[in-house]
Amino acid sequence: MQIAYHYLRLREFFAHAVKEPIEVSLEQLAEVLCCTPRNVKLILKQCLELGWIEWQPGRGRGNRSKLTFNIESNNIMLASVQTKIEKGQYSQAMDLMRKYDPDAPIQQQITESIYKQFGIQSTPPTKGKAGIDLLRLPFYREMPMLDPINATRRTELHMAAQLFDTLVEWDGLNQAFVPRLALHWERSSDGTVWMFYLRKGVHFHNKRELTSADVHHTLMRLCQRDLANRNRDGERLHCEWDLLRIRNIEAVHPYALQIQMDAPNSLLLHYLATPKASIISCQAHEGRERYPVGTGPFKLVRNDAEMVVLEVFEDYYRERAQLDKVEIWILKELLTQNMPAGGLGGQPILYTHPFQIHTHAPTGAPIMEQTEGGCAFLIMNSRKQGSLRNPALRNRLRKLLQPERCVAELGGNRSGAAHSFFPDWSAAITAEKEVETEMNTAFNIATEIGTFSDTDMDAEIKSWIETRQEELECSELISMQTNGYQESLQLYTHSILNNSLEQTAHWIHQQCASAGIPIHIHVLPYKQFSQPGAVDDADILLLNAITTDNREWSLLHVLLNESYGIHNFVDPLLAIELEHRYTAIAQETDAAARRGLLQEAEGLLLRHDALHFLYHLRHASFYQPKLLGTEKINPYGWVDFRELSLRPE
Repeated sequence: MQIAYHYLRLREFFAHAVKEPIEVSLEQLAEVLCCTPRNVKLILKQCLELGWIEWQPGRGRGNRSKLTFNIESNNIMLASVQTKIEKGQYSQAMDLMRKYDPDAPIQQQITESIYKQFGIQSTPPTKGKAGIDLLRLPFYREMPMLDPINATRRTELHMAAQLFDTLVEWDGLNQAFVPRLALHWERSSDGTVWMFYLRKGVHFHNKRELTSADVHHTLMRLCQRDLANRNRDGERLHCEWDLLRIRNIEAVHPYALQIQMDAPNSLLLHYLATPKASIISCQAHEGRERYPVGTGPFKLVRNDAEMVVLEVFEDYYRERAQLDKVEIWILKELLTQNMPAGGLGGQPILYTHPFQIHTHAPTGAPIMEQTEGGCAFLIMNSRKQGSLRNPALRNRLRKLLQPERCVAELGGNRSGAAHSFFPDWSAAITAEKEVETEMNTAFNIATEIGTFSDTDMDAEIKSWIETRQEELECSELISMQTNGYQESLQLYTHSILNNSLEQTAHWIHQQCASAGIPIHIHVLPYKQFSQPGAVDDADILLLNAITTDNREWSLLHVLLNESYGIHNFVDPLLAIELEHRYTAIAQETDAAARRGLLQEAEGLLLRHDALHFLYHLRHASFYQPKLLGTEKINPYGWVDFRELSLRPE
């Protein structure tokens, strides 16, 4: 509504004029509106027809015209915002809101006009037309990379499950793989040849039937991507899919695919169940990054700077989703604007993402909390030529940066100290540390009174005290070796919506400064941070890991991610040790034994001070009572849209 823009510019320039005529000239108005006098006449004519102004042209040379404003700017602004909302121009509506001070009543009115659009919109059926259940959500950034091969962030990983399917799926509750696009699979007696049999009648969103050619295309590009990354850096001995030791992939029949491996491998199904292995169409089409074609329960019909729109896929091979449509409005204002929690009658309007909202929930709203899989952690770069090749300095940093202290001082949604990538493993280690604390008490008593006699303490406590004495001596030696440190360590992290990583980086800076260790912080946009080579100059990396109940893949992904996997930053000798662990994990057929090997890999990194855990994160979410299925939060903090339905009234 361009005429509204011109009117608002005039009202802003002539702010002193309140229902009183002011003298102006066409030349003056042309300067204000940045147009010609001829265009000014057209604008004035439109405003007159709308009743927004009164205009009395000047008669004769030197006589100025008279302009009277009839309508308040706020009324024009609200009407313009509503028009943009109706057209789906939500970012432009937010641009209008930014013109006003956050505390101004008009901004609150505009904000309410925008935010009241969110939630469930249900259209009842009419004659010859079905009803529509629509879920409308706000989000703070665009999603230009929805091709599952690029999925690394929580939202893209979540979206992959809405738009795509995998061959198999890991059922964490029952600790078993279940069929999805592959109806059945089998492997040869020596474990090196796998056959996957595909469902018939599965269609992509473009109506084309899924065949083994699509599966072949999907898996080959994953293997080829790893090959490209390995060739880019000759030192990288391993990439994620290298561990599978795939020799050949062949579409032996339209509904059958064969995978040949160099050796038996227990990780194949774990990898095929991951979002990156979501099956895409082998048919190339323009804009695949932003508009990929899958077989999932929802199809993507819009993805631009204004909105992401999903519609139910009626030909889905499994149960039809109950929601008919999901609209995600891209409101970048959410990234920077801290709106008051009570701004809309108690409805919070600052979303970190649609299913993870700040804690001021409306009275009576159902609130759910859970600890997120994964944690915030540090990578100590001992591969780079520099100070952190000194194990004493790495060890001192780990002793300085106590996870419990970090959680206590920073608070927020940090739910507890992390001692593993997996919260349940952390809990077990925490219990062990509580026992150690009790022994610490015994040690302190022993140092105060000299020592206990052999008869006063059992062998376990005596052994522990001796070990503790050795640790203190070692700690004193490390402190002596790293005192007087001058060179700045380069800490790299990436921007995140609630700035939690940046806050943690500044906490690390303060702790290290108190010990005489200077830190220089680099906060990169995530897109830049995730580019291969972008963080090679880092001494320390601070980031969040995302883990699921598919533990084998989760841990190996954190270790071997092409851009910032831990393996990329360890010294060559440790890398060799880790490679032996990877091979053992891949070859181990017993799930419990494999879990032990995963824990050993974590422990190896900690013993070499290559890794330091900080904290786990907590989801605190609330939902509209009308929605059913909200209790099924996925590992990425969202609820799968296919699980949601509207409570009938």
